[in-house]
Amino acid sequence: MINYAHRPTARVVLADPSDRVLLFRFTPPDPWPKEPAWHLPGGGIEPGETPAQAAAREALEETGHVLSPADLGNPVAVNEGPWSNLGRHFYTVHTYFFARVPAPTVAPTALEDYEQEEWLLGNRWWSVTELAETTERIFPPGLAGILPGLLAGVHTTSPATLPWTHEN
Repeated sequence: MINYAHRPTARVVLADPSDRVLLFRFTPPDPWPKEPAWHLPGGGIEPGETPAQAAAREALEETGHVLSPADLGNPVAVNEGPWSNLGRHFYTVHTYFFARVPAPTVAPTALEDYEQEEWLLGNRWWSVTELAETTERIFPPGLAGILPGLLAGVHTTSPATLPWTHEN
C-alpha cells in the first residue's frame, strides 16, 4: 500500500488586459508523460495559510504581481489526485483562484531551486483559443473550458471541479 503525503496547493489563473492567461512550462511528475507541459502559477499552502493567502504569496514569488487574498475572492475551481516525484508519493488538492493583472509581465521575486530550473523552460500568455486548440498538455485539464466564463466576469458560488488527468 502506498502512503501518500497530503500536499494542498493554491494556484492563480492570471489574466492580462487582452484576456490571455499566464502558464509556466515544466516537466510533469508521475503519472504524466515526461514531456514538457504547461501549468498555472502557484504552489504549496504553508501551515497557517489560507488557500487565498497562499495563492497571493505564490503569485508574487513566481510572477511579481501583487494580489490581495481578499481580492481573489472565492475559489473558481478545484481538482485533486495522486502524483509522485523522486520516489515520494503525494495526494494534492489544488484550489484555483482568478485575478486580472494590469500587464502581461513576469518578474519573479523568490523562486525555489526547482522553480528556477522550471523558469528556464519558459512562460507564455495564452488566449482561450490557443488553449482550446493546442495539442500540448495543459494543467489543469479543463482550464480552457472554464476560461470564457471567468474572463466574462461570471463567478459561481461553488468552484468548478476539474479533472485530474487528461483524456487521451
